[in-house]
Amino acid sequence: MERFSLATGLEAAVAGDVLSLSGELTHLNGASLELWLQTLPAISVLELSEFDIEDGVAATYAVNAVRLLRSRVKVLRIEAAPQVLAHNLYRTGLLLEGGLELKDMREDEAYG
Repeated sequence: MERFSLATGLEAAVAGDVLSLSGELTHLNGASLELWLQTLPAISVLELSEFDIEDGVAATYAVNAVRLLRSRVKVLRIEAAPQVLAHNLYRTGLLLEGGLELKDMREDEAYG
């Protein structure tokens, strides 16, 4: 397993085709995540049990990250997604397009 520090308070670990993100995504570190993901090989599982989204700007970065990861594989499984991410994936129509599988969505309090 390889571990990466992407920005203050945001960590990643890659094991095979599984990416685990941990920490808090904010409007300050979202761009760092997007840039780093562009260098990452295709992954098929995104594990988010230790990942939080601070606000609406961060939620946009998270949706963009999922869109990027989904573009590289037939099906991207997202495990333990924060509720705000799952809601925004639904609102943007990404769940209707197919290719995304949500498993064990978390029921978190709303951001803000």
